[in-house]
Parts: sequence; C-alpha cells; structure tokens
Amino acid sequence: MLKKWTLCAAASISLIGTSWGAGNSTTPLTLPPSIRSTLDQEYPGWKLAPVAPKIQAAYKHHQVTHSPSIAAGDFDQDGQRDYAVQIVLNTPGQEEQIIIVFLARQDHFEETILQSMGIDTTYSLWVTRTSIDESGAKPDKPVMKDVLMVLGGPAGDTVYSYDAGKFHEINSPDDSEHPDPSIPRTPPPPEPPPEKMAP
Repeated sequence: MLKKWTLCAAASISLIGTSWGAGNSTTPLTLPPSIRSTLDQEYPGWKLAPVAPKIQAAYKHHQVTHSPSIAAGDFDQDGQRDYAVQIVLNTPGQEEQIIIVFLARQDHFEETILQSMGIDTTYSLWVTRTSIDESGAKPDKPVMKDVLMVLGGPAGDTVYSYDAGKFHEINSPDDSEHPDPSIPRTPPPPEPPPEKMAP
C-alpha cells in the first residue's frame, strides 16, 4: 500500500531540464538538503541502498552520473523537480529497504512510500519519459510524462506513474523483445551449457 505524508521542510527546487533522471548529465544528482533533513528525522541512521556490483557496472557503462538509488523527474508534470530515493535502515531487528518519492510543492516536498522490503541489492531506480494514456483521457490522446522504473528485484521491474493525485503501477513502457538500450539494465545471466549425452 502506498503511504503519503506532506513535509514542511523548505524545498530547494530548481528547474534543470528534462533529463532529470535519465543519466548522462554532467552534474551528479544529489538530494536537496531539505529531503536529507527529513530522512534524518524520520529514518535515523538511513543510508542510500547499496546495489550489486553488476548494477554499478551497468550504470557506469551507460555513463550515468547519479547513484542507482537516486533518480529525479517531473512525475506530476508541474514543472518542478521531484526525487525518488531508495534507502536502507540497518538497525538490528529493523533491517528494511524503502523506496520513497518526494514531490516538489511550492515550499515543501510531499513524501510517498512506494515500496518497503527486506534489504535487496538487486533493485535500482530509473526515470524514463514515455507516452501513456491518462485516466479519463481518450485512448488516442496519450501524453508524454516521466515515470519511475524500479528495476530488478525477484518479481522483475515495477513502473509507477503519477495520475489523479497518486502513484499507480503501470505496464512497463519498455518492450521486452526490443528493450530500450538507454535503460541501464544488468545483462542476463549466461545460459548454462547444454548437457553432453554419454556415448
């Protein structure tokens, strides 16, 4: 279940173009101080979620300058920069990994928890801009919008779109038969060699 809070910390919001979450920017992506302060207050001892070496390698191969545990985009299409982050809590008895989105408002960020799970290094975050149908829109009039892709995990990718005041899971915009080469996916495990038949 998605949980939502409104944060009253002052937001340092800036408009930095349209490829906020999709790598290849020369400026490393970092969380604004107000989001870090909120995380410090609500999740003492939090850290960015670690990811497996093969995910780090995939992001490096794509020349992505941000951590696989941070992404940014304009999810609600209001012209302001929103953030997604996955954090871990390592307190004994409270090991948890949480994926949170912070939507920029006029003077604060609004927090929504998308996923909470045990610690798993196979997850990473990515934002892509895609054409999807809005709720209530005519099917022949899709809109372009930023969606959050939670890559990896045992069940595979999960994609979230913000519509009508909340996040919804949607079908992946990525074609499984012709995957988008700009998405930093880890290579599939090699096929095991065929077993040789005894003579």
